[in-house]
Amino acid sequence: MKKILIVDDSAFTRGIHKQILEKEGYETVEAASGAEALEKFEKENPDLVIMDLLMPDMDGMEVIKKILEKHPDARTVICSTDKQKARQKEAREIGVIEFLTKPVGAEAMNKALKKILVED
Repeated sequence: MKKILIVDDSAFTRGIHKQILEKEGYETVEAASGAEALEKFEKENPDLVIMDLLMPDMDGMEVIKKILEKHPDARTVICSTDKQKARQKEAREIGVIEFLTKPVGAEAMNKALKKILVED
């Protein structure tokens, strides 16, 4: 079973994503901040990270950069309300695989994740 780390400062959003993912058979781990995300990534070794950009302690892009510095093969997806093309371009340049815009529905999320998490 693939494990996904959901990082968002909104408990409501984490809950929605968790519900979508677990219904599809994924195991989920949650983090409410950038610092917690870095800690959980090291502890849980997830197959994928779904990251919000706007968080109180650390920008999601900064968290992803830190993860990818230590784990260049880590798979990351941004899920944010930020629709700026420049942010999406920056995300792809640092190694983000997919950029989903909130609110993201179950169908769009599952389609993106199935493309990324092809069974080994």
